[in-house]
Amino acid sequence: MARPISIARALFPPWVEVDERDPRDVDAASALMPAEAEALGAVAPKRLREHAAGRLCAHAALGRLGARGAPLLNDADRIPRWPEGVVGTISHTRAWCVAAVARASDARAIGVDVEHDTPLERRLWSHVLTDAERAVIERAPADERTRLAKLIFSAKECAYKCQYPLSRVFYGFHGMRIDVRVEDGRFDAVFLRDAAPFRRGDRLEGGRFTAAHGVVVTALWLAA
Repeated sequence: MARPISIARALFPPWVEVDERDPRDVDAASALMPAEAEALGAVAPKRLREHAAGRLCAHAALGRLGARGAPLLNDADRIPRWPEGVVGTISHTRAWCVAAVARASDARAIGVDVEHDTPLERRLWSHVLTDAERAVIERAPADERTRLAKLIFSAKECAYKCQYPLSRVFYGFHGMRIDVRVEDGRFDAVFLRDAAPFRRGDRLEGGRFTAAHGVVVTALWLAA
């Protein structure tokens, strides 16, 4: 039997439980608990498969944390309602799914994002990137620019998912700047607007990223 692929595990500290898998290998019909299937409702097969893979990963990670059992449903803001004393995050594409969970005594929040390792189309740059980010990208070698833009896109998604359970503030891509250190696989996220308890200028430091097996994965956590 082939050894399971691990892409995201190395991005997180050991006290974070991580589960990851290919949604195409998941039996969506049996992966969801009845309450989860009912809450999801009728959706396209692709959406069902990815959602089921996300819940399957989450339950596996929760089980290793000792929090197995209850259905994982969304709250009014459409984010998972994690068990008491647990923080977590889920992300998926058609090719890969990751869930990461930790005890709230270890982390205030966790974020993860998975994207296909493909270029970010230039027509989207003005929507996604700040002027400072575009300046950094334009200084990079020409053949690296579109994928660097995609990395920044993923890091913004990751940082947003990390901060949202604490702030419950929605903001667009220009509400945060990503400072990437490509040479060591790290990034920081800088708030460009207030999102209480965060203030403009606050930094979420220590984000990590990797690219493997056709996907880019970004990870960030806020220690308790």
